[in-house]
Amino acid sequence: MSEVVQVDIELLGRQFTVGTPLAERDTLLQAVQLISDKINTIKGQGRIVDADKIAIMAALNIAHDLLKTKVGGGLEMAEFQRKIRTMSEAADAALQQSQHSLG
Repeated sequence: MSEVVQVDIELLGRQFTVGTPLAERDTLLQAVQLISDKINTIKGQGRIVDADKIAIMAALNIAHDLLKTKVGGGLEMAEFQRKIRTMSEAADAALQQSQHSLG
């Protein structure tokens, strides 16, 4: 089991202490930097001043960027997730149908 370390971070002028496995500390700090960059971009546009709204917009922007990320043979993450969900639903339906025909 990996050692958990406490990491002090600051976002939107607020201090947070986050526990993370030591092996993932650098990834956490990269995530903090990504969020901080998004927050600064939104704040720089000057249209939104409420901290809660800035945080929500930053989260939405990051989630949107993640879902647009290409994986494998050029599939977008959202499309990849939809395909997995469709295959899972088809497998569930086939299992259910085979259980009904056995019973």
